Amino acid sequence: MTQRRYLQLDVFADRPGAGNPLAVVLDAQGLDDAAMQAIARWTRLPETTFVFPPSQPGASYRIRMFSPRREVPFAGHPSVGTACVVLEAGLAAPVDGRLVQEGVAGLLPLAVDGEGEARTIAVRTPRAR
Repeated sequence: MTQRRYLQLDVFADRPGAGNPLAVVLDAQGLDDAAMQAIARWTRLPETTFVFPPSQPGASYRIRMFSPRREVPFAGHPSVGTACVVLEAGLAAPVDGRLVQEGVAGLLPLAVDGEGEARTIAVRTPRAR
């Protein structure tokens, strides 16, 4: 069995146990849909994200997002939380204050300001389809 880096965090929280819980699998290469869905069920959190290298020009990284029941095209706290984890892990760096997250909803720009504890990340909700 392949070991993978996995983090659980509280997004939009000022202390552990507050905010919105999120699981992030940092190296999801090789996981199929069934495996990602099984991991999302196992975490029992509202969403679990899986990070991949980007597949589109201009993207900083690619994610897939799952609830315990199904794949989710977009949700705000998982997008922001995953961006924070990707930055802290050194998997991507902002260019001109932006990351570009590739996902089911398309290329999603995230504004990044500051560093470390003072860092803020903002995302604009994509248009509904």
